[in-house]
Amino acid sequence: MSPGLILKYLADLPRSVKAAFLICIDAVILGFSMLLAFAVRFDPASLENQFWILSKGVWVLIAVQMLALLISGLYRSVLRHAGSELLVLLLRSVLLGAGLFALLDLMLEEYQLPRSIIVMSAAFAFLGLLSTRLMIRWVVRIHVVEPQHPEKLKRVAIYGAGSAGLQLYESLRQEGTYQITAFVDDNPKLQGGVVRGISIISFSALQALHAKNPLDWVLLALPGVKHGERKNILNNIRLLKVGVRVLPTADQLMRGTANASQLQEVEIADLLGRDEIAQDEELLHQDIKGRNILVTGAGGSIGSELCRVILRDSPKILVLLELNELALYQAELTFSRLSSIPIVPCLGSVHNSALVKHLLMEHEIQTVYHSAAYKHVPLVEENPLEGLRNNALGTKALVEKCIEAEVDAFVLISTDKAVRPTNVMGASKRIAEMIVQDTARRFPERKLGIVRFGNVLDSSGSVVPLFREQIKNRQAITVTHPDITRYFMSIGEAARLVIQAGAMSNNGEVFLLDMGQPVRIRDLALQMIELSGLVPEKDIPLQFTGLRPGEKLYEELLIDPAQSQPTRHPRIYSSEEPLPESEVLQKEIQLLSEAISKRDLNSALESMKRLVPEYNPENGQ
Repeated sequence: MSPGLILKYLADLPRSVKAAFLICIDAVILGFSMLLAFAVRFDPASLENQFWILSKGVWVLIAVQMLALLISGLYRSVLRHAGSELLVLLLRSVLLGAGLFALLDLMLEEYQLPRSIIVMSAAFAFLGLLSTRLMIRWVVRIHVVEPQHPEKLKRVAIYGAGSAGLQLYESLRQEGTYQITAFVDDNPKLQGGVVRGISIISFSALQALHAKNPLDWVLLALPGVKHGERKNILNNIRLLKVGVRVLPTADQLMRGTANASQLQEVEIADLLGRDEIAQDEELLHQDIKGRNILVTGAGGSIGSELCRVILRDSPKILVLLELNELALYQAELTFSRLSSIPIVPCLGSVHNSALVKHLLMEHEIQTVYHSAAYKHVPLVEENPLEGLRNNALGTKALVEKCIEAEVDAFVLISTDKAVRPTNVMGASKRIAEMIVQDTARRFPERKLGIVRFGNVLDSSGSVVPLFREQIKNRQAITVTHPDITRYFMSIGEAARLVIQAGAMSNNGEVFLLDMGQPVRIRDLALQMIELSGLVPEKDIPLQFTGLRPGEKLYEELLIDPAQSQPTRHPRIYSSEEPLPESEVLQKEIQLLSEAISKRDLNSALESMKRLVPEYNPENGQ
């Protein structure tokens, strides 16, 4: 059997067996440290006269020091992962043992030892115990942790030579599957330095290094850097045509969606380069802090992110209303781990008026965020009656019960597709907006508002998860049209802006979120392929499938300077949307409801067109 296999067998032994083995080694080291201290302190002739004291002292030292090592928890430490904390723990243990030994020595006057013996034996014990552990860790790392074939190691460079980069280095080194070739940093003061024996180089030097001996990955360890700066760095790394993995951003850590040492794919928000501006804390807390909150569609992408933000603002209670059983289960599980605030999961639909009324009254709900909706354009286009029933009539049922229960604040989460809609989903959301506007007009003492925004990155129905799955499986990336563009916003920023906009609601205003610049979907797909270390068209082709029913080539500009006004928040605007007379609107909605109940598609669509005259399916392109 080879030494490597023997060592692997020993490394796989139970922790209790390995701890017992280490205790035996430590006992021998402690005994030798006392012998060595006597040998240094006394000359050979007088050493014989000290034999009685020595023999007693050795056993006392071993007993006392072993007790100190056990008390300090030294044997709970995993050697292969031990770092600088091992040095501190060992020093503390030896000093504790030396102190106990000195105290005992003073009490036993007959066998009292010179103080120099106690000091020297402690020093020798510390060096011996430390050397043994360093040697064991080195042997295990070389022969057990690290693979036998260096050519199998992934060659990586760590971008960022700060504390996050050093922590990542230690973590990767312990895994033993990476060959860390360099640290990369844009700070000229750090370039040319050496950390842990690894050079810190500039990006241009990284290009030369990669050209000479190609890297497998560049690992981005810059959690505190803003999206705009990260976008510039990623654009540079794309030139290398190498895969990229990143440490979580500060926003992800705050949201609790990642841990500090978890390498992951590039966050798409980094590719947009859009930095979130400072939040208005007063607006964030206004309708949440100390209040009873209800979120509909709480298991969906936007709903669940709203819940995360709400929990950080200390509500009194959070009620989750969700139709999907699995989504509700996962949401409750996640949120209960994030916060100790009472969470009430409720399985049901906003159409169930009795259930909604019970929830509002039973839990004395003060603020409602209505995010439950069918949002997938092609599916709603195929199922228009259900789309209209859920999005429009569901909102009507909910807002009526909120008025009846005297809820303080109601916020409807809407969409940019409600602007001059070309599909049923957009038209159904515009009708929902009109219902809320009309309710606010009829009940001016109530606080109702509407928040409209575009696509959310990484939401369940967006292209980003689809592209990721296709890249992972080396399938062709499917894009509907080479020139199709969309406005995007990170899910965290969207949720925070929704809450801040809702807090400014007064009388049925429509609030618009600044979505930044439109993104061409084709370019987004190419960036995702390249940052996965693959070559577009060579490794993964792009396949253009054609626009789907009701799909626009270009989304409407959400904020029209001629029709919108700024608010106290620089990324939130308000808009006065036209609204029919209340009697006319309610009569038409009643006709829509009757048509849906009878499954009369033609009548329902005619009613929808009368309610939303700007609806034009021919404007998709």
